Amino acid sequence: MKRLDLQLFMVGAVIMGAALATPGMAADSSSENTQTSASATPLERPAPAAAQVHHSMLLAITRAGERLVAVGEHGVIALSDDDGQHWRSAKVPVDVNLTAVAFADERQGWAIGQMGVVLHSADAGESWQKQLDGIGAASTLLTQARQQAASLDESAREDLLDRAESLVNDGPDKPFLDLLVEDSSTVTVVGAFNLALRSTDGGATWQGFSQALDNPNGMHVYALEKVDGNLLAVGEQGLVLKSAGAQATLAAQPSPYDGSYFGLLAIGQRKVLAYGLRGNAFVSDDAGDNWQKAQVPGSHNATFNAALRRSNGDVLLLDQSGRIHLSHDQGRSFRTLAFEWGAPLTGAVETTSGSILLSSLAGVVQIPPAALANTASEE
Repeated sequence: MKRLDLQLFMVGAVIMGAALATPGMAADSSSENTQTSASATPLERPAPAAAQVHHSMLLAITRAGERLVAVGEHGVIALSDDDGQHWRSAKVPVDVNLTAVAFADERQGWAIGQMGVVLHSADAGESWQKQLDGIGAASTLLTQARQQAASLDESAREDLLDRAESLVNDGPDKPFLDLLVEDSSTVTVVGAFNLALRSTDGGATWQGFSQALDNPNGMHVYALEKVDGNLLAVGEQGLVLKSAGAQATLAAQPSPYDGSYFGLLAIGQRKVLAYGLRGNAFVSDDAGDNWQKAQVPGSHNATFNAALRRSNGDVLLLDQSGRIHLSHDQGRSFRTLAFEWGAPLTGAVETTSGSILLSSLAGVVQIPPAALANTASEE
């Protein structure tokens, strides 16, 4: 089995027991619920109650209209309706780490995570239903592989079936790491070892998407974005994939870097930023055909975990050491803000008032207004 990168270790911390004592988590103490929790698997038991949900280990944050939605450890989904001043827990049916969340509009949203989980909300994140898990994903891919196998030669047929059967035999152990919500019907999820599925009916049914990725070595796919009508994906060991149209196969592209990319940020019709390990970030002006290295002198080679394009055009890069880097020129160069959280930063969102809230492994934090003063983009 190939090495798992830093990001995969981070999202698996609770599963491995590294964060089981996080403050704010409070399990139900009733004997009935305790017995149920002891016998149920993480896919069967609901997320435990969180006394201070905004202090949980959070792995992503987004907006659903004016509501803020953050996701993280043990199925935590935190909601705020006042720009982050107060938070409460949503109802979540699984007890697994959630790695990403996105909404098609102010009500329809999806969250993904460990054990191949895909959750859906139709009420702005107030409640969630499981649409998919690793067991269902593996079964879907095996059925699809058997249908495709008849048209292949013997070697290709055996390889396809072996891969699909291995997924079933492994059980629901592989996480989804990113999702692309194009509208309320079209959702694509990608993750470890090239695991990928797509739904075109709002998650009612799912089809395998792994075969559309030119990734024969099964590299982890950490990010998927739509740029200028094409799909762009990045992952471990310099993996860069791009389609010639939204429905085409994502073909392997030359990469300016052989380390892992952990994220993509669309910053214009054809502009996109890719970022990842060891302080590496690259910007493309032609939807991923060519790249130039972004200048981030204050990164100290810290891994970039997340990025945000502000409404004024500025770009923020968040790193593993808790620092934030700001660009006025659409990702070509950055300076480091006078702010340091001291915990890995995992996501950022701009509130309705224009402030910036961050998710981190130590909960939610707001960037002080003074740190963002005079940061309007010149472009």
